[in-house]
Amino acid sequence: MNMNNALLAESRTTVIVTILLYFAATLYLGYRGRTKKGGEGELKDWAVAGRNVGAIVLGLAWSATYFSSYAVLGVSGQAYTEGLSVMNLATAYFVPTAVIMYIMGAAINILGRKNSYMSVGDLLEDRYESKWARLPIIVTTIVFSGYYTGIQLIGAAVVLEQLAGIPYVLALILGSLVLCFYVMMGGFKSTALTDTLQATLLFVALFGGGIIALKITNGEIFQLLIDKFGVEAITSPGLKGLATPRFGMSFNINIILYCFGYMFIQWMLAAESPGSLKKAAGIYSIVCPAGYIFGSILLGIAGLALGIEVVKADYIFPVIAVKFFGPMVGAILVAGVLGATQSTAASVLAGVSLCTSYDLYRKIINPEATEKSVLLISRSMSVLILIGSILLAIYSREGIMLLGAIGISFFSVTAPPILASVFWPRATKQGAILAPFIGLAVLCYAVFIHKNPMGIHPGLWGSATSLIALVGISLLTPQSSDEVIHRIPGLISRIYHKDIGSLWFPTKPGMVIAAAIQIIQMFAICYGLKYITSTKLILGMAPQYAWVVGWWLISLFSMWYIFKNTTIDELKS
Repeated sequence: MNMNNALLAESRTTVIVTILLYFAATLYLGYRGRTKKGGEGELKDWAVAGRNVGAIVLGLAWSATYFSSYAVLGVSGQAYTEGLSVMNLATAYFVPTAVIMYIMGAAINILGRKNSYMSVGDLLEDRYESKWARLPIIVTTIVFSGYYTGIQLIGAAVVLEQLAGIPYVLALILGSLVLCFYVMMGGFKSTALTDTLQATLLFVALFGGGIIALKITNGEIFQLLIDKFGVEAITSPGLKGLATPRFGMSFNINIILYCFGYMFIQWMLAAESPGSLKKAAGIYSIVCPAGYIFGSILLGIAGLALGIEVVKADYIFPVIAVKFFGPMVGAILVAGVLGATQSTAASVLAGVSLCTSYDLYRKIINPEATEKSVLLISRSMSVLILIGSILLAIYSREGIMLLGAIGISFFSVTAPPILASVFWPRATKQGAILAPFIGLAVLCYAVFIHKNPMGIHPGLWGSATSLIALVGISLLTPQSSDEVIHRIPGLISRIYHKDIGSLWFPTKPGMVIAAAIQIIQMFAICYGLKYITSTKLILGMAPQYAWVVGWWLISLFSMWYIFKNTTIDELKS
């Protein structure tokens, strides 16, 4: 069945109208979240959304930032070409990330309120007593932004090109203009509002995709897949042999470290309280993996099982959605896919514009810069970064999975100094400044020269090198002043009711077991998909699929235990 021209002219009209309504809604929400020129706290609104983002908005914004075109189009596309082995790469990292979101995020949120941090750069400079501690996050954010904003633009353009008949380059420009306008109006404050809409549409699209998958296969999706391709379609490394357990483990660790990216730290700072972070983490840990497991993955393997043909694997989700649910419902689902692309791009764009104008310009180049000039540069950088991303999307129109993997990896090298700034008192400024660049060099080698050495994802090579360098250099250089240790790690130790030397690891037996489960579930998923070779269905599910669902539920219980038994006293000083 060939679906390259799946839509009739009247269907395209419906899709175009729906997309225009979606764009209008995002512009309206961006306007609602605009920063008032000259108003008190304008920079605070732009940078940290006024520090009053509630649990629901925060949970949806965080989820929408994690869910991108790489997640929706790329994952369904890989399921379409590889089979269930995609679960090796797309399910095991969500709950560990949610744990970090609360445990780490609460500390950053409290420190941000107490010390009026506007960015993660403020935390790094304060903790390491040097403005140059900002430099690694500045460099990696700027490099990352081009790749990752580019991938979102590609995803949006693919949808507009395939389903609305808009030429690819024109689609890039249209999506970029809408994105640019609402980010320029309010930075992270506007992004929080638009992300709420986009996340809602996205989850409607994902779960709608799952319903489509079951509908078009009459509920026999796994049996059809096994009958057509055999056990290779439901086990790793997959039909093309790409998703090995070793690569899956390293990939999941890399995605977990992605939550230390600039825009995610800004969301931690923007939360109205640690309690909001806890609830938001709970929302994210349920809706995101459920969207993958019961949405895009099911739709991708349905396309594979039925032999549906598309021009590129990345197109499978939107094309099937419109074809089988009709133009009206399909167009709503397509708007959800657009939401995935724009929500991530907006957070990245707001982050890099703030990083450039505030961390680089105001804090390093011109400390006397006014708030007005910082905001002007932020808005100007939004335009410049988008132009660069458009060029990247035009001249590097590669597979969405590849560009996403490269883009995410750049943030992994900055995770060790950010984590150590709060939880490891012995970390020094020399280690924090030098280690990420050493890790970045190794990362680039593993991405561009010797790809995936030993079958391990480049991001893990970069982050592991950065961590080793941070520890080694810190142990060889003088530690931070006692005043800083008392004021930052010391404060966190008092708030968390833990000894300052044990901040970075669990100490109670129950917490040790719960934390171990988060690690074990990654091994169980990645290696279980290889060594479980039965084709006997369990409640209509492939046993490998049921295995992954079971471990996700176990990890959720483990997370609940960690949250329940973590005492964070925000008022203790």
